[in-house]
Amino acid sequence: MPSPHEAPILALLAAIDSHAARVMREHDLPVACPDEGLINLVPGDSQEEGVRLGAGTREWSREIDCELVVRGSTAAARADTLDVALVSLSALVLADRQLGGAVDWIEVGAPQQTDAVPMQGAETLAGAVLPVTIFYETTENPME
Repeated sequence: MPSPHEAPILALLAAIDSHAARVMREHDLPVACPDEGLINLVPGDSQEEGVRLGAGTREWSREIDCELVVRGSTAAARADTLDVALVSLSALVLADRQLGGAVDWIEVGAPQQTDAVPMQGAETLAGAVLPVTIFYETTENPME
């Protein structure tokens, strides 16, 4: 059974699994981008936001960077494909703001485009990072 800190990430992976791009988690980017593009989830560290006294509940947030890479033959095609992929990913994430009960709330930040994608055929690739922040609660002390 996944920990309360791992369950939201697994729920996010499940939510975006139907995206057209290949979905990975915390992997080094492959040497080459698949034709369908890819999404790499890179979770940051959990941050304790507060404690509810009496209830023994700890409130957490965690930013997860969704790295997107798409392929296109022209700059315009790459830009259009990246826009479609970002909109599609945002829609999948926001379709259920509680990820089936795994989180209390989820927010999607503004995408940050990358200048260069470190993969073979970089001249045909475009990339962006879509920050997603999840908010959740646990009754567990992470130090125990």
